[in-house]
Amino acid sequence: MPRQRDPRRDEAFEIWKASGGEMKLKDIAAQLGVSDTQIRKWKNLDQWEQKLKGNVTIEKRNVTKNNGNVTEKQDDISWIEIENEYVTDIRKKPCTLEDLSRKYGIAIGTIEKYSMENKWSEKRKKYKETIKQKTAKKAAEIISDDLSTVTARHFRVSDKLISIIEQALEDEDELYKYVEKLRQGYGQGVFQESVVVDVKDALNDSKLVNIVNSLEKLQKMQRQTLGILDAKDQHKIEMDKRKMGDDNTEYEDDGFLEALNGMVEEVWDDEEA
Repeated sequence: MPRQRDPRRDEAFEIWKASGGEMKLKDIAAQLGVSDTQIRKWKNLDQWEQKLKGNVTIEKRNVTKNNGNVTEKQDDISWIEIENEYVTDIRKKPCTLEDLSRKYGIAIGTIEKYSMENKWSEKRKKYKETIKQKTAKKAAEIISDDLSTVTARHFRVSDKLISIIEQALEDEDELYKYVEKLRQGYGQGVFQESVVVDVKDALNDSKLVNIVNSLEKLQKMQRQTLGILDAKDQHKIEMDKRKMGDDNTEYEDDGFLEALNGMVEEVWDDEEA
């Protein structure tokens, strides 16, 4: 036969509760004629703090069979634990109130009422949004770090290529050099090949064009890496935006791109003249 519950156990809580949780445990013990240790034990077992804050505890009854004999075991389950399980479960198919009702042996009506009063659904939604924001922020930080690494590597490579061009141009004759491959045959399928570099008075146009094109491409890649568009790309984007803004309106090409390309040719022709 189980030992009868000490009536002073509930009386101790009522005294402590009436004081708003301010009364010292030793004073309650003296008033009821029990030890300080016993009062402290009752406080922990009956979860006085949670009850005072409105987090009522419930009892879960586990029924087990042992050699055909039915035994009962009661465990104190806190609403705080159940709420935390419901709110923080953000799986694709999270637990439901019915799941918690079966798991903890609580009437579905009781758990639904408590859930509504304490806004569990809103808390779960807010928790999911918080987790989503934190995940997005972390992903953005990782991407940002990766982009920074790639950008730094891009500029290091660009600097090396520009250094090579600079070194080549330190030679005053570089743009006047012409390279030719000469072959001298000694018979069918047999020949001797040699490379001849000749410095002439005329400017090597093809070499100059290659250098200018290389610098232009390097500059464009660097600007794109920094998110800066050149005039040609910016104009094209603006034209596309205008066309997308009104499908029924026809826009004539204003000739900007052709003029921009033509400016280079005109300058080039003027220099040759």
